[in-house]
Amino acid sequence: MAIVNTILTLKDLPTPPEGKTGWPWTEQTEPFPDKMPDGSECPRISIVTPSYNYGQFIEETIRSVLLQGYSNLEYIIIDAGSTDDTVEIIQKYQQYLTYWVSEVDDGQTDAINKGYQQCTGDIFVWLNADDAYANSTCLKSVSSLYKQGYQLIVGECLNVDENDKPIKIKEEFNGYALPQNFDQYLRFWSFVSLPQPAVFIAKEFTDKSFPLEKNLYINMDYQLFLRVLSQNPKSIWIKQTWVKFKYHGKNKTMSYYEGEYSELFQVSLFEAKKQYNFFKMLGFSIAAKDHLIIRSLLNINSEPKFGNILISLLYRPSLARWSIFWKIFVKSCIGNNRYLACKQLLHNSIQ
Repeated sequence: MAIVNTILTLKDLPTPPEGKTGWPWTEQTEPFPDKMPDGSECPRISIVTPSYNYGQFIEETIRSVLLQGYSNLEYIIIDAGSTDDTVEIIQKYQQYLTYWVSEVDDGQTDAINKGYQQCTGDIFVWLNADDAYANSTCLKSVSSLYKQGYQLIVGECLNVDENDKPIKIKEEFNGYALPQNFDQYLRFWSFVSLPQPAVFIAKEFTDKSFPLEKNLYINMDYQLFLRVLSQNPKSIWIKQTWVKFKYHGKNKTMSYYEGEYSELFQVSLFEAKKQYNFFKMLGFSIAAKDHLIIRSLLNINSEPKFGNILISLLYRPSLARWSIFWKIFVKSCIGNNRYLACKQLLHNSIQ
């Protein structure tokens, strides 16, 4: 594996494309010292970027990593054989990369697994080719927290559009998450997804978590975080914006994937079986199946039919313990408009 200089400044990198200004194009801060304040070596941070036909974005991603000016960095790019200008852009920066390859693979999870095989660092994170570090101090903050003994370090993301303008997404994609343990994160019907590109993990924990299931289309980060949380790492959630999470219509997070909820269900059961005894597993599997059915009822149409709701309850009485089921039941009886009117009336009477 190549040993490269990663204490870089603007003068070391190729000239940015015309019209690109600001961070990480024409702005930087002083590179991070090659030693920690106590004189010890900086922990090695391994960053993997999976990529496919994201030439529109990947140069910003690469520059935002390299201009961290971090002395002990492994930066690995796994491209799936892009047919746009992605490979040309990677080649512009290849002398600063620890490893890169462009070849057909079996999808994003396969690319992440392949990238992880190249990692030798103390800390692991993956940064997708349409995301970028929001400033030049992210890795400095992470290394300091790691030196304090933290093994799971969670920052925050800023949701932006393709023009870097901040945007508001659904509540579950707000760029940050509250602290959660394995049991809480396992409940896919109520968990808040960790902001994946801003989550840094001690490699001793990811070593026990990889490889991820290659057939996962969108929830590979969910599986990784469950496996890490099951090991009870010393964790910290930091209210600092470390990553720009770009929404542009082509990324998986923005696109509708019919099997997403079913995939969450399958991953949760698979990981729960490794941790729970028979009785705890039985209770969890019943609850998980209940919520899979509830989601299917929600997907029927905007106003689920009373007959479908009643049949579901008759065949699965355990649905009766969930308040969301009864909300769906009431909507099926009186209609969505009347339901919303009653809800507003109740809200006004409480105030």
